[in-house]
Amino acid sequence: MRNISIIKLISFFFFAALITVNLAFFIESKRQVRDAEYLTYERFMLGMRIRGQVEGNAAKQLAQIGLKNSELDPIKIRQGGEKIFSDSYTDMIRYNKKFYFVPRFSSIDPKMFSRIMDAAGLNISNKDDIAKNDVPLENLEEISSNGIWILWLVVNIVMVAFFIAVLKKLLRLRNLKNMIRRAGEEDKFRLIKVEANDEIGQIAGEFNTTMQKIDAIKQARALFLRNILHEFRNPIMKGRIMADMIAEILQDDKFKSRLKQIFIRLEIILGEVVKVEKLVSNEWELKKNKHRVIDIIDHSVDMLLIKDTSRIEVRADGEISAVKVDFELYATGVKNLIDNALKYSSGKVLVNIDKNAVCISSMGDELEPERLDFDRAFNRKIETSSSGLGLGLYIANQIFKKHGHTLKYKHEDGKNNFLICFINA
Repeated sequence: MRNISIIKLISFFFFAALITVNLAFFIESKRQVRDAEYLTYERFMLGMRIRGQVEGNAAKQLAQIGLKNSELDPIKIRQGGEKIFSDSYTDMIRYNKKFYFVPRFSSIDPKMFSRIMDAAGLNISNKDDIAKNDVPLENLEEISSNGIWILWLVVNIVMVAFFIAVLKKLLRLRNLKNMIRRAGEEDKFRLIKVEANDEIGQIAGEFNTTMQKIDAIKQARALFLRNILHEFRNPIMKGRIMADMIAEILQDDKFKSRLKQIFIRLEIILGEVVKVEKLVSNEWELKKNKHRVIDIIDHSVDMLLIKDTSRIEVRADGEISAVKVDFELYATGVKNLIDNALKYSSGKVLVNIDKNAVCISSMGDELEPERLDFDRAFNRKIETSSSGLGLGLYIANQIFKKHGHTLKYKHEDGKNNFLICFINA
């Protein structure tokens, strides 16, 4: 039920209600017609009694209850009509959209009929009386269900008009949803059209106001990033130049190399922070291609910019696994994990590759629970000069999440194990 759209749900209930109402009207019309036919039958019975008891002025009294003596031949009525009700001596027949009450006295023995009429309180004793009561009665009132069908038509028109009005509102709501989605996908925000001043129009107006504020924040953030990159890169470049000058003065190639590595690393870290900021704000478009995991690991080790990689041991199972990722970005995340392992362990760092995951292991104490919140870049509870800011794990976790992978941690046999799971579990 949760996956059914509001338009489909309302349409379903509308058509169910429409069918129910029409079925109820049909059943009620049939019932009313049957009731009217039965009341007509009772009037015919009363008319027969009036015709048998009243002398001279029977036609006037029959007219008062909507009946009259018919001039049609009873045989013709029986042959061409439809029998509605019947008892032992009479039939109520519909003929040419009218109702007739046709007695069957002609087939009864006169003496037997006289005794029956006497028992019924009717004074009929000779053939003339029998012949007089053998004339069919005709109903003057028209039995019609036009009233209920007019009501049916009005109810259906109102229901359909209400459904169309609601559907138009819902379609506007769906159009608003599509416009909001397009506004989120476009780089530059454009105001969406406000068609009316109803609740949906008010939602559109509030969305425009909110998005304008967000757009202003995004522009301010972009300006801030450009400025801070410029401000940081200038000192880094100057630092590299100064490092070359100091190294030349001291004639120490080893010192020169170390100084250069420091500034290069600062520049790389600054670039990574910018990448992740764009990644988290959905401004980074992943360029996914299928790559071997072993190649990603090799590139991650190269990104560490260390000459001695003897502390890093890479193991792979027989089947060389491959994943569809943004090569440079994914390697940055893996590099951060290996870098942390090298930084906080004096022993070897073991990188195990299998079909479903990469495990980076290093000797060390178990991490505090507060440090395992990878979704936080800066955690004041754990920030120290020796333990860092948790930025490396945060960056790595954000990169893996964008690829649909999961970063997990477990401590076993004195080792810290970070697992990059290719399949979320």
